[in-house]
Amino acid sequence: MDWSRLFEVLIVVLFTSAGQLLLRQGARGLNEAGADLNGLIGYILQTPLLWLAVVFYGISTLLWIRVLSRYPVGSVYPMVAIGYVLVTAGGVVFLGEKVPLQGWVALAVICFGTLLLAMTPVQSAS
Repeated sequence: MDWSRLFEVLIVVLFTSAGQLLLRQGARGLNEAGADLNGLIGYILQTPLLWLAVVFYGISTLLWIRVLSRYPVGSVYPMVAIGYVLVTAGGVVFLGEKVPLQGWVALAVICFGTLLLAMTPVQSAS
């Protein structure tokens, strides 16, 4: 198992997942802002959580570029799926969301696939 590859991808996924949870939390008050474009833009500009989410996504993008410079995209991109697990668990723990049993089973399958991929040796480009 290539632990450095897995670690680098997990750091990217942590930043992306945190950004997603911040977006969700920040968007919760959007209904009060109104459905028109001006209300939406005003709400976004006045909501620090949404700005923080953008910062997390920016950091994630910079780190992802570094990962892509070191590993074949086919060996790292599928591991990003672990973000589904982190975002779902974060939604439950931090946002009080509910997930049905079928959702947890699907996430277990994603974890299994990510583990298989992490254990696959990286093939160099020919």
